[in-house]
Amino acid sequence: MYDPAAVKGERGAEVVGYEAGGRTGQKLRTRNTLKAAAAGLVAAGRSPTVAEVAEMAGISRSTAYRYFPSQELMYAEIVLSATVGPDRQQVHAAAEVAGDAAERLDSVIRADHAFTTKHEHALRTGMRAFLLLIDSYPDAPREDSQRVRYLTAALQPLADRIPATAMRRLVAALSMCVGIEAELITEVSCGLSRAESAEVKRWAAAALLRATLDDVDPPPSR
Repeated sequence: MYDPAAVKGERGAEVVGYEAGGRTGQKLRTRNTLKAAAAGLVAAGRSPTVAEVAEMAGISRSTAYRYFPSQELMYAEIVLSATVGPDRQQVHAAAEVAGDAAERLDSVIRADHAFTTKHEHALRTGMRAFLLLIDSYPDAPREDSQRVRYLTAALQPLADRIPATAMRRLVAALSMCVGIEAELITEVSCGLSRAESAEVKRWAAAALLRATLDDVDPPPSR
């Protein structure tokens, strides 16, 4: 089982359960100080090493490596939480707006697009870190399921209408319409403008929802 406190760090030293011992309050403060320093550097457009974060935080390198044995592990924890976490809550809030499922889903797609474009650098950094993480530690936990949660919340008005298997498939398909991956595909691979990217993602999400509803309740034949 993957254990971030028992892996080989950049300097080759194994760290085993460092934060599980005494002085937990002080250790939590140290960890939060390191996370804040890392988040600040990432927000400034940098991709800091653990050593650079330690210097910024005024904490010794050896101590920093006890908390974050490698750069990718540090990014995996802080980039998508401390840096972008507060704004991501706005996407969750968009899933709870008044209206039917189609309106709530469109609200989520628009809010996710705004969130992703605002934090594009941090999210790209996080994606690179995630890819490095799964290459280095195949048993590491995968990306959190926040997009699954807010897409599922948006579709809640249809929970009794769409069977569980079809809902799971729909949410998985809609997951391809949000996040930094969708932004990279539409803007970089397809060459769309930011506005065109937003429109395509909204159109695709609406089409997937309509297709699912047609499967559940086929329109009457003519």
